[in-house]
Amino acid sequence: MAKRKNWFSLFFTNYLGVLNDNFLKTLACFICIAWVGKENESMVVTLASAALVIPYLLFSPLAGRLAKIYKKRKIVVWAKFAEMLIMVVAAAGFLMHSTVLVLSSILLMGLQSALFSPSKYGLIRDIGGEEGISYGSGAMEMFAFVGILTGTLMAAFLSESVTIPVLCVILFGVALLGWLSSLTIRANESEPMKESHETLNPVKFVKDMFVRALAFKGLNWVVVGLATFWFIGSMIQMVLIVYCRSDLGMSDSKTGIVMSLAAVGIGAGCYLAGVLSRRDVELGLVPGGITTGVTLLAIFLFDAHGVTFAILVFLAAFFSGMFKVPLDAWIQANVKGRELGDMLAYSNLITFLFMLMASGCFGGMTMLFDTKYVFIFLAVLTFTITVVLFLCVEEVRMRFKKFRLKN
Repeated sequence: MAKRKNWFSLFFTNYLGVLNDNFLKTLACFICIAWVGKENESMVVTLASAALVIPYLLFSPLAGRLAKIYKKRKIVVWAKFAEMLIMVVAAAGFLMHSTVLVLSSILLMGLQSALFSPSKYGLIRDIGGEEGISYGSGAMEMFAFVGILTGTLMAAFLSESVTIPVLCVILFGVALLGWLSSLTIRANESEPMKESHETLNPVKFVKDMFVRALAFKGLNWVVVGLATFWFIGSMIQMVLIVYCRSDLGMSDSKTGIVMSLAAVGIGAGCYLAGVLSRRDVELGLVPGGITTGVTLLAIFLFDAHGVTFAILVFLAAFFSGMFKVPLDAWIQANVKGRELGDMLAYSNLITFLFMLMASGCFGGMTMLFDTKYVFIFLAVLTFTITVVLFLCVEEVRMRFKKFRLKN
């Protein structure tokens, strides 16, 4: 019972943080567009997405060091306290109709998220032990994507019906609740290291971690697989905001529903992957990612609209969630002790480098091609990374064969 309570504290704290990230970012996309004009719509979406990403590129090495030399729970608590101060900046931006200030608050949220990300994910093993890694990773991601769902829906519906002062109160209230929730986290952490000499230079950090990751067969490919998942997910989120409104003529609230279906799909896929894995790290689920590519290709080929479009978006997200969780769990299971903090920071840095590239790629593609072509690009990318992982990570092939026999 105690462990179940400890799980919930971590999951709920993470859920509220992801909710506020997405509530703030989506509000910025919907409200700031009205301030700058429809002609700058894609630019606002691109900048808002990039603002959450850039801090991970610069500060992931520092985040890894913090997770090694301090108690991870303490880092999470202080990060959640800082979120309340950031929401004050966001509120000032909305009240002053300042796009620059709102985007700055998103940048600060990205910094806060970057600094405590390795710590919050490192707590999964500290709370659940080795046997709880797959369940904890799956449930953590499910709660995270429910947070995306909640934040996106709240922004979509409240931006049309609630005054800006009320929106500001909600942003601060969620941050306050997240801080209070973080205070209830309990974990059996190993003793922090007295010091860490890892470089804080992001470029050198990536180089050093790449070399260290070679000691774990397949780890670098797993990191690339996770980064590609987030590249695809980030571009899907951006394309839905523009495609649903401009090409399909949907309102903000209907666009929010479709985006929320994507979040529900990923969350359901993550949770099911954790359940199917039982107490194992089930890399045999990774080849199922090919189905995500099939559904994205169907959106493009059949020019899907309405309910059909929504169902295909949900299915694409669902199968991508099943692709992601085994890769997360594999890192948790194979990297031991406080070194996990560095490897999670390395994975974060590569992931958000890919997400920044996604923002640039989306901006470039929408300037050169019709928005619809983003779907076929993502389908091809999904096919490619699934095949690469199957061919380059021996454990994916082995577990896939055993998983088929077991099920």
